[in-house]
Amino acid sequence: MHLRKKTLEEMDAFEKLMNNNLFFLDRKNHLRLRKLALPAFSPRIMDQMKARFQILCKERFDEIGTPESFNFAKEVSEMFPTQAIASLVGIPRDKFPIFDSLAYGVVRGINPMLTPDQRKEAIKGVPEGLELLNDLINEKRTHPEDDFLSTLILAEDEGSKLSNTEMCALVGAVLGAGSDTAVDLHSYLIKNLLSHPNQLKALKNDESLVQGAISETLRYEPSGKTGLARYASEDLDIKGNHIQKGQMVQLITNTAGMDSSIYDEPRRFDIRRNHDKSISFGQGPHYCIGVTLVRSQTEVMLKELFKRFPDLSMGDEIIYDYNHHNARRMDVMTVKTNIS
Repeated sequence: MHLRKKTLEEMDAFEKLMNNNLFFLDRKNHLRLRKLALPAFSPRIMDQMKARFQILCKERFDEIGTPESFNFAKEVSEMFPTQAIASLVGIPRDKFPIFDSLAYGVVRGINPMLTPDQRKEAIKGVPEGLELLNDLINEKRTHPEDDFLSTLILAEDEGSKLSNTEMCALVGAVLGAGSDTAVDLHSYLIKNLLSHPNQLKALKNDESLVQGAISETLRYEPSGKTGLARYASEDLDIKGNHIQKGQMVQLITNTAGMDSSIYDEPRRFDIRRNHDKSISFGQGPHYCIGVTLVRSQTEVMLKELFKRFPDLSMGDEIIYDYNHHNARRMDVMTVKTNIS
């Protein structure tokens, strides 16, 4: 049976958002949007954001206080990444819950296993979130500043500019890749550092190893579980397997980090490891546009965490969400503060 593709007028808010998402665009439009968006991810803008992240992170840990133990997965991992992106976009603090609902809809709504009713429930916060974004974009069009959204608005390439819909879709892509992925990165980074005391000690003695610790966590214990679906643009053979043009290939990239031809002793967690051949953030034209955003917010969180709790240790409970559609998500990961 042939299914007719919906027209733009027939699409709901979520479908329109996904229709312009970087992950689903054809090559030509993907490169166009990426080129226009790049200035908003410049080192200058990211440095501004890092200062905001530091303020946001201090506030989050102030709210946590000094308990004997707390659920790191819930109190830090689940909350900080989305708030960091909200801060990047310029969402007012009192509107964070609306933005959080948008993030939830973007991440959960793409689950192919949802029933129509489940998807409707998952994406119910998307229209209000998009209305908030559009209002903010329109305000910045009238009164541009030296910030992320204004840079997107002012970007131009051969007469081409980003529409409101494309900017909203770009923010949606950043939410999908930069908040949801970072949720798991935060949890697994702390889990592995606390489980390898010699590596944690090395990090405390040399803060320049922070980015190495992030890269090693992504290699050693990546959180994704579904891989990447890709479609062959031509007939080809991969190690004796014939792939026809148009066929889907599921790339299970998690196994790449355990390739002994690339990494010596791959099952050893080593934050000093060379990651020049890493594919954790992709390669080529699909290299993650928000890589600095993810690394920056994670670095800020890590430094603030051990500043507050220098003797932090693993708690007694880890509970995984086995129903999460694309990640080995931890709902619970308790840590002990060991504050005397």
